[in-house]
Amino acid sequence: MKLALLPREEMPRERLRLRGASSLSVPELLAVLLRTGSKGKDVLELAAEVLNEFGGAKGLARATEEEMLGFPGLGDAKACVLLAALELGKRLEASRREVQEGEDWRRSVDEIAGELAFEEREYIFAIHVRNNGSVIHVDRISFGGAEGAYLDVKYLLRRAVRMDSYGLVLVHNHPDGSLQPSREDRLLTDFVSRRTRILDIRLLGHFVVANGESRGIALPGEP
Repeated sequence: MKLALLPREEMPRERLRLRGASSLSVPELLAVLLRTGSKGKDVLELAAEVLNEFGGAKGLARATEEEMLGFPGLGDAKACVLLAALELGKRLEASRREVQEGEDWRRSVDEIAGELAFEEREYIFAIHVRNNGSVIHVDRISFGGAEGAYLDVKYLLRRAVRMDSYGLVLVHNHPDGSLQPSREDRLLTDFVSRRTRILDIRLLGHFVVANGESRGIALPGEP
């Protein structure tokens, strides 16, 4: 709907003030950030076109400055506002992953899943765990391209020994959005499990994450 056709109390900024940001749709939230439209389009129309072009909010979160500036109607000022807002959101999500004393490692898996939801490259995280299930430390071990990342198992095990880890949890993302473990994922799980057993360290889980969700890979001996 065109902005001019809306009653004043239904315009995005007025609704935000009256009912809170949660009452706004994604195009309306984007319209508040953009503030003004472009030639021949009001701000709601521009917001809808931007979301359509980039594939929704998730696609917009992955867009570069060059891609935004290449879209008609998004000048330097609008692109900078969007990039700053998206980066703030990413940093707030990352801050949720700060380890709290006694935190269970399963919560860390969920937080990593949220942090990596919009990433276009593959990352590998290791969660070092005490024998009561609480987290010692979360390591970003590696990152690669869209097709995969390399895990240096010797480095991973050295870190685990140095921290006196009771157990390890591996987490990696699939940028293509699939939660289905690949053959390579299963082989890696088996390989790391055998290596950790030698050091009396337990591989407690290996999780694939995508779109903010996670799925565990069956460990050796599990059905």
